[in-house]
Amino acid sequence: MDKKPNRLTNLSDGQFNSAVSSSNEINILMDHLANEWIEIAKKLPTPNPLFGNIWHQGEVAILFSNTGKGKSILAVQLADSITKGHSIITLDVYKQIAIYFDFELSTKAFQRRYSDEDENSHQFSDDFIRVEIDRNKHLESDERSFEELIIESVKFQVEKSNAQVVIIDNITFLSATNEKSKEALSLMKLILDLSRKKSLAILLIAHTPKRDIFKPIQLEDLAGSKALSNFCDTVFCIGESVKGSNVRYIKQLKNRNYPIEFHENNVIECEVVKENSFLQFKFVDLNSEDEHLKKISEKSKDRIDEILELKNQNLSNVEIAKRLAVSESAIRRRINKHDKKSQ
Repeated sequence: MDKKPNRLTNLSDGQFNSAVSSSNEINILMDHLANEWIEIAKKLPTPNPLFGNIWHQGEVAILFSNTGKGKSILAVQLADSITKGHSIITLDVYKQIAIYFDFELSTKAFQRRYSDEDENSHQFSDDFIRVEIDRNKHLESDERSFEELIIESVKFQVEKSNAQVVIIDNITFLSATNEKSKEALSLMKLILDLSRKKSLAILLIAHTPKRDIFKPIQLEDLAGSKALSNFCDTVFCIGESVKGSNVRYIKQLKNRNYPIEFHENNVIECEVVKENSFLQFKFVDLNSEDEHLKKISEKSKDRIDEILELKNQNLSNVEIAKRLAVSESAIRRRINKHDKKSQ
């Protein structure tokens, strides 16, 4: 029985050459020998650090944490250090012009955050440009959605400022649907295109849902589609600590171009303080993430009989957790562990 011909097998040499010739007009790829690519790369400048080993020139990065844990504080501190060429939390910085898209704080809130009680304010560099939404403008049109207008405005402001570092706080304003895989993928392609064409370093601030403080932070904790982390160069996060309400730790979760230095056994412990009108992360020490995580007490661990008794009363895991003052996941793990032992 003859095989059904397909388009490729029907192409004669002449047809194939003709197809290649016409396709070349729309080809968006370029090729070199592998050795040639290496020689080309040798002529390119080596990217300088913007946040030590964590973030470099030309990279797209994501910083995330729970709400209210200091993402914006660290992001502004980064912009301040980069525009002045000063190290931050003992990490090296290369001086650049930075543009900060602030979709979180109002003008007055920003002023209060960086002023003291006598209204003495912190002096930022003239290379630090802050942008917020102009509420006097029409924020939607028949042709473009709010998100499309935001993205176009970001491009315009970057061109206007000649900035080499772009910080967007936060990513929600670029796409209201960034938690859906398809939309997140499209958004990250736009961000990567902007970064690669202009050789920009871009930092995106993102939220996480309320997470289990008994567990180490993972990439999966990043709110929304995993496309956000798949398509960026580096991901780092801020974790809260049992050591105190103002204590935080910084942890690297992904670095495409360099070895991860600040992993779970070597996180950066900081304290959030306000000094000389400047709210900032102040370096404390390097230590293990485990030191900052909440532990289930021995008393709680030994309460399986009490947990099972409450379960027999048809209480949910959430209700049991509230009664015993632990997380729902801790109750679930204890029950699962008991069930496995009983099998």
